[in-house]
Order: sequence, then C-alpha cells, then structure tokens
Amino acid sequence: MNRLDVAREKIERAGEMLRENQIDAWVFYTRNGQDPSFALMFGRSAEQETLVLLTAQGDATVLCAGADAPAYRETGLYRQVLATEPAEFPAAFRRLYEGLAINRLALNQTPDDSRCDGLSVGLYQKLCLAVGEKEMQRVGTSSQAMLEELRAVKTPSEIAIMEECSRITCDIYDEVFRTIHVGMSESQVGELMVREMFKRGCTSGIGAPDDLPLVLLVRCGMSHRRPNPNNIIQPGDMMVIDFSARYNGYTSDIARTMYFLKPDEAHAPEDVRRAVDAAVRAVGAVLEMIRPGLKGYEVDAVGRQSILDSGYPNIPHSVGHQVGLECHDGGTVLGQHRDRKAMCGVLRKNEIYAIEPTVLQSPLPSAIVEDNVVLTDTGCRIISRRQTEIIEIPYREGMGA
Repeated sequence: MNRLDVAREKIERAGEMLRENQIDAWVFYTRNGQDPSFALMFGRSAEQETLVLLTAQGDATVLCAGADAPAYRETGLYRQVLATEPAEFPAAFRRLYEGLAINRLALNQTPDDSRCDGLSVGLYQKLCLAVGEKEMQRVGTSSQAMLEELRAVKTPSEIAIMEECSRITCDIYDEVFRTIHVGMSESQVGELMVREMFKRGCTSGIGAPDDLPLVLLVRCGMSHRRPNPNNIIQPGDMMVIDFSARYNGYTSDIARTMYFLKPDEAHAPEDVRRAVDAAVRAVGAVLEMIRPGLKGYEVDAVGRQSILDSGYPNIPHSVGHQVGLECHDGGTVLGQHRDRKAMCGVLRKNEIYAIEPTVLQSPLPSAIVEDNVVLTDTGCRIISRRQTEIIEIPYREGMGA
C-alpha cells in the first residue's frame, strides 16, 4: 500500500484520459502546496516551485528545485527530472513545449471546484511568459472533468489503502467499546481515540493531526461541535461518535451510536433500540440498491424514505458523500434533488462513499450509524465493519480514562 503505486496508476489513467479527450498534454504547476491535485497525482505535496508536464503518451517530466530532484528521480515516475531555479521555469517550460505538437493543453483552472483550481494567477502568468499569452489562450482548456474523475474513482492501490484505513478505524472503535465507561467526559473519550490513532500510525482525518473526533452525548446536543470536558457520561446515556482517521493520506468516515447501561439494566430501552434499528435499516436499504449509473438524489431518496417510514423526522443532511483524500471529498453527493451535485452526479464503479441516513430528533433518542462502501460493477462492497444494532456498554466506572 504505497502512495507511489497510486501515483503510477493515476499517471497511467491521466494519459488514457488525455487520449480520450484529444488533449495533447497536461500541466501541474504549483508552489507552497497550493494545488490539491498534486498530492493526489504524484504522492507528495510540493512546497518549492514545481511543474509536471504529462503527455498523452503517458510520459511525465518534472521541473523542480535542485534539492528536490533526487527524491523525484528515486520514484521512477518521470521520464525526465530537470533541476530548475524559479527564474528559469518559463525558459525550461518553453523548451518542453516546443518539443511537442500541442493543440490542447489541460490546466488546473476552474471557477466551479476548488479541488480542481490549483493553478494560481501568478504561475499562469509565468506559463504565458514562456509561450505567449495568445498561445496559452489558444491551447488552454480546463482539466476539471478529468481531475474530478481521477479524485473520485479510486485505483486498486487507493482502495487497498482505504480498506486498511477503515479496518484501523473499526479496531479503534472496538478498543473504545472495551474501555469506555461512566464518568468519562466527551473530551476524555476523544483523547482516548487520538491515542489509539497514534498507536496505529494514523492521525485525525479532519483538522489538525491531533484534533478530537465528534464525541456527542445525545442529551447535550447533536450539532457539529467539539467534545466538551464538562459533559460527563452517566448511566442511561446515549453517545454518538463520528470519527475520521487519516492513514497514508486517505481518510475513513465511520460513526457509531452506543448506550451506557444502568446498573440494573440488561439491555437498552426499547425507544433507544428502535431509533438505532431505524438508522441501521436505512443504511441497509441504501446498501441494497446503490450501484454505478444511479444519480446521487436517487440513492438519497431511498435512505431518506426509510427513515420517514420508520416514523422519524426527515434527515436534515444528505444520506451520504464521497470519501478519499478528505473526509468529505467532493464529487457526487447522495443528497436531495435540489443539490446540483446530487442531481447531475452519476455514481461510478470504484467510488467510495460514506452512507449515513440518521435519526435526529428532539427530545431523545437520536442515532447516527455510518459505514463506508466501494462501488462494484453491480452494487457495493462494505469496507467497514457494519453496526447492526445498538452498542451496549456495560455499567462500569472508576477505571480511569
């Protein structure tokens, strides 16, 4: 599970897409890590000024700082690695450009999606300085459609990394279920999860590497908020944890709902179990029907209707979203018809989605059950371990956080 394997697969697919779209070459030009597609394509961010030119024949040439050149050479990804000072980039690019017959050149520019808009105005001006502004206007075309597919449709190596990320996330949950207890605060539970992440070589999938996940005692509110050290677990509490781990650059997004048994309880109350069962049932309904070729809103409608049929309020968010380099990774949204990305987006094989039709109501109980799936030829395959019923935490206290 090597990011270089991902880069090889992405570069190969990019060459195919250039040929399919009759585009001769593609420029990735960045500095200060500003192009989010650079790490996707080449397995690393670029802090120094760096330009990669991909051709429809699948060749890749990189212009980079001299100090970075050995690392690029060691990857074996590039036909040429040319050490280049920032002032020399226009002349160096011009030499590459003149060696190719370019009628269309893909550029990472678009007004519609920040993930595909990595070419800054200043670096675009340096390209114009290299070959002329009129020439750039003649040949330049947006790479947005290609980049969106390259980000959304996972390669075999990406799927392997995300399967491992999901496995690790579920292992962390299992450890938490074994040790969590009455008397801990939301913040202590979050800190426990961060420690378990670090033990396994992961960091938080959202925010800073050590940011706490969403740990929510249901009676204290279900809004997206940071865990509160003053919210203490009591017997009879419901808790929702919504957790994203980052492994090898990729994230999971898995949520679980649990109940803390009172000393005299063998099982959670009926209303708690019924709410969690409704969320589990809605996830199952989506898993049964989701497949390539559907629109995002068609999937959303099934999960949403299942929650309504169980007698709970309409879901205030989408039923699901793509997962990848980010927890919420853009692309097709499994949302309502009024959402453009849900209405226009078509699901494709090897996209990975978090599925989360929820029970959110006031007063209690509420439940979030979220699992991750990869789309197959005819349906989906679950890459997390499903929650199929309420997680009951036995009564215990005084064990330390």
